[in-house]
Amino acid sequence: MMMKVLNMIILIITVMLSIAFFTLMERKLISYMQNRKGPNKVALMGILQPISDAIKLMSKELNLNMKSNFMMYMISPAMNIMCSMIMWMTFPFMFNFNFMKMSLLFMISCSSFNTITVMIMSWSSNSNYAFIGMMRTIAQLISYEINFMMIIIIMINLTEEINMNMLTKMQKYLPNLMFMPVLFTMWMMTILAETNRTPFDFSEGESELISGFNIEFSSNMFMLLFLAEYASILIMSFLTTTLFINILPHSISFLTMYLMMASIFIWTRSTYPRFRYDKLMKLNWTQMLPSTLFILFMVIMIKLYYTKMYHKN
Repeated sequence: MMMKVLNMIILIITVMLSIAFFTLMERKLISYMQNRKGPNKVALMGILQPISDAIKLMSKELNLNMKSNFMMYMISPAMNIMCSMIMWMTFPFMFNFNFMKMSLLFMISCSSFNTITVMIMSWSSNSNYAFIGMMRTIAQLISYEINFMMIIIIMINLTEEINMNMLTKMQKYLPNLMFMPVLFTMWMMTILAETNRTPFDFSEGESELISGFNIEFSSNMFMLLFLAEYASILIMSFLTTTLFINILPHSISFLTMYLMMASIFIWTRSTYPRFRYDKLMKLNWTQMLPSTLFILFMVIMIKLYYTKMYHKN
């Protein structure tokens, strides 16, 4: 029990540090893509900029919205970060949590609960902009969550595993990325929509919603929302590497590929403009979801055929 608690504490600390320096990497990469320097003043080449930002955020005054549903308004950011942190328990550690035998199903459950926390935050804020942001977020997340689950179900059917420790072993001879590059493209678009990142960041549209669902949050509460968003980005990058590439998690090549997947989020942010909301929804319901359903049907049919041939022989 003590080892599990220690494992959990180390996990939370390392994820928080990862988020801090991932934000620095994001700001540096975007600045170089835009032909400017980015943060370079704090310590050596701006290396301690994330710590400086954290101190600044924590020292800010907490503005309380007197029209809000106070208790839910205060609790919801903590619930959001808790959801993102719990998802990290599915990571295939060398000393793993014993109950993570069905880690993919656990991750689907946690990502589904994340939608509810966003709804609580927006509703309890009692702000028009937050409410519009909530409606957009709920519609977007629920739509793309179906696609998210369908792709994971396809992977479960292909590998016949729901434990992340075994997923890479089942791809020993042919990684899923080489086997189904179209599905990988759809997966990348789905996780961009699931994490509310550019070009699908409609719930946080500064130009029309003035920050959207998190408009009423400041200081420590905003920091929790910020941490939850970036924790989700990192866990999705890890999940992509596990699902589609046959590299063992405890290797340098896995970390390199993991960083490359995380860099795609930064690249899309600096490259693409924000799309129109109706086109986002149309893309999912008329193109991506039917394609995913067709691939799932084909995978099941091929597996049934080969199972039948195997039993016949």
